[in-house]
Amino acid sequence: LILPYVTLFYVVFSFLEDCGFLPRLAVLFDGIMKKFGASGTSLIPLLMGYGCAVPAVLATRGLPSKKERIIVTCLVSFAVPCISQTGALVTLLSSYSVFMFLGLIVLAFLVLLLVGTIAGKIVAGHVEPMVLEIPNFLIPEKKAYFKKLKIRLKSFIFEAEGPMFLAIFLAAFLKETGLLEFIASLFDVVLSKFLGLPKEAVIFLILGIIRREMAVAPLISLNLTPLQVFVGAAVSLFYLPCLSVFGVITKEFNLKTAILIGLSTFVCAILIGGAINFIGHL
Repeated sequence: LILPYVTLFYVVFSFLEDCGFLPRLAVLFDGIMKKFGASGTSLIPLLMGYGCAVPAVLATRGLPSKKERIIVTCLVSFAVPCISQTGALVTLLSSYSVFMFLGLIVLAFLVLLLVGTIAGKIVAGHVEPMVLEIPNFLIPEKKAYFKKLKIRLKSFIFEAEGPMFLAIFLAAFLKETGLLEFIASLFDVVLSKFLGLPKEAVIFLILGIIRREMAVAPLISLNLTPLQVFVGAAVSLFYLPCLSVFGVITKEFNLKTAILIGLSTFVCAILIGGAINFIGHL
C-alpha cells in the first residue's frame, strides 16, 4: 500500500536534489524561515522530513546553530508526515472524501506554523546569517540518479519491513492474550469520551509508537464514521515520533530533549483530536 507513494516521492525529491533546485528554494524561503527563528538552510532538512524523519534530523547537523537544529527537529516531529505515513493516510481517507485529506493538510500546515512560532520564541540561541553555495542548474546524471533512488528505496524496504512485522506480531499477541481489552479499558476515557473512538481503536495508539504509519493501519479495518476517521487520522498525524526517530533525537541531542518532544507531540495529538471531535458533534 505504501511503497508506490514512497517511490513517487523519492523520484521527484532526488531529481530536485540533483538538479540544484533545493538550494535556490532555501534562498527564496530565507525570509519566511527567519520568522520561525531559523534560516532558509533549515528548509532542506525540513523537506527531507516528508520522506523520512530520521535523515531529516541527521541533516540538521549541517545547520549553523543548535537553535535551528532543535526548531527543525520539533517541526519534523510535530507536523511533518513522512511519506509512508502520508501514503497510509491517503489510503485511509480516499474511500471517504478528498476534502478530508485536504483538510488534514491544511491542519498540518497550521500546526507547523504554530509550532515554528512557539519554538522560535522559547528555544534559546541566535540564528546565523545564511551562507549557502548555489550550484549550477544541471540535468541529473542518469547513473548516479538511479543509483541514489535504488539505495533510498532499498533502505526504506529494509527499515520499514522489520518494524511492521514487529507491529503485526505485537497486535496479534495483545489480541490473543486479552491484554488489548485490558489496555482499552485503561484508555476508555480518552478514546470514547474525549476522542469519540471505539475501544478497539486503542491498538492504533500502541502501534503508532513503533512506526507512525502503523497508527493508521488499524483504523482502515474498523467500521468508523467519517468524523471518527478524521479524528483518528489527525491523532496519528501529530502522534509520537516513532522509535527510530526517538532514538536519533536522543543521540543527536539528549534523552531529555527526546522525551520533551515526545510528550509534547502526544499531548498535542490528543488535544487536537478532542477538539475536532467536539467541534464535529456541534
